[in-house]
Amino acid sequence: MSVYTLKLPESMQIFPTFHASLLRPFIENDASRFPSRTRSHPGPIVMADGQEEWLIESILDRCRRGRSFQYLVRWAGYGPEADLWLPGKEVEDLEALDRFEAENPDL
Repeated sequence: MSVYTLKLPESMQIFPTFHASLLRPFIENDASRFPSRTRSHPGPIVMADGQEEWLIESILDRCRRGRSFQYLVRWAGYGPEADLWLPGKEVEDLEALDRFEAENPDL
C-alpha cells in the first residue's frame, strides 16, 4: 500500500496520512506564464505548538508610549500599507530589533 504521512500544522486538524494517488509533486510556479498564481503575501509560520507567527522584515521607527516603546514594523512580503505599530514586548524578531538599534543609535 502506497501511503505518505505529511508533516502538517496542528491547526489544520486533519489526519496527515494520504494515499499516493492523492498527492502530486511540487512544481514551482512560472510567474511569467501564470502571474495570477503568484502568492502576493506570505502566510504565517506555524510553530510546533500550533501558534502562528508572522516574520518581521524590518523595524522602521520607535516611539515612547508611557514607560515603554512601540515599534513600527514592516512585515516580510508586505508593503507600507501593512506597517503596524507594536508594543516592544511583542517584537520578538531580535535580529530586526538589533539591526534597527545599530542603524539608529540616537533614537
